[in-house]
Amino acid sequence: PEDHDMKDRKDKRFPELHSVVVKDRWAQKNPAYRGINAKTYDLSVSGARICSGQEFPVGYVVRLVIDLKGSDRPLDVDGEVVWTRKSREGSACELGVEFLHNISQTLLSLIKHLYAERNGGIPTAISH
Repeated sequence: PEDHDMKDRKDKRFPELHSVVVKDRWAQKNPAYRGINAKTYDLSVSGARICSGQEFPVGYVVRLVIDLKGSDRPLDVDGEVVWTRKSREGSACELGVEFLHNISQTLLSLIKHLYAERNGGIPTAISH
């Protein structure tokens, strides 16, 4: 997949493929609805680039359940769609999602996952 413009990035992105379930507002109110299967292309502490079979409008808030490889539990976080585009094949949609961290544990889980096992541990600053 092609990369989104790097100048718009707040934090370092890691190219990581993870399974994701995207749940829209309707799905959050209806527990019988399982959501839409998707995958991450890259991940940072502030957001993710996701490939989905369904398009969501910019500004739409979704719930993401990301199955982080090597983690004992999935990351469950709300995010706002900040950009969208059709994939090169046209059969899928790429979404730029900015995480809406409302729980510090979510942010800590991401920092640990993305930085703890790379380059000697967690840095003192994560933006570049």
